[in-house]
Amino acid sequence: MRRKNFFNNWTDIDEVMRVFFSGEPQIPGINSVKHGADENGNWKKETYSSNDGMIQITSFVRTSEGGESKKDTNSLESLKKQLQRAVDNQEFEQAVELRDKIKALEINKEKIIELEFQLNKAIDLQEFEKAIELRDELKKLK
Repeated sequence: MRRKNFFNNWTDIDEVMRVFFSGEPQIPGINSVKHGADENGNWKKETYSSNDGMIQITSFVRTSEGGESKKDTNSLESLKKQLQRAVDNQEFEQAVELRDKIKALEINKEKIIELEFQLNKAIDLQEFEKAIELRDELKKLK
């Protein structure tokens, strides 16, 4: 039995590269695109499925608008930006959660500022047990 070499010549390699790296799929199928946003930024999921279902290719791209840091995702401004993105993308369940977080932050704003001050003071004084309690209380308010 003779084994067939997959790449007989450079023409085969060229054809394979063209199929895999061209913009248009060479196999008939369906392309679906979904967009969204979450606390980490915007995302786009693109899925190509062949008509017979044998081939499925998915790409997932995430972008971060404005370079918000992970630590800053619960700030009032950040939450308002996330809320606007959720509304723009018609992700109303997420918009409800964000709206409720914003309301809670606004109601507890003074208490949060005081607890953050106490937390920083406890850390400076190396009172870590107290810092843990304050951190947990802050998490409940946020």
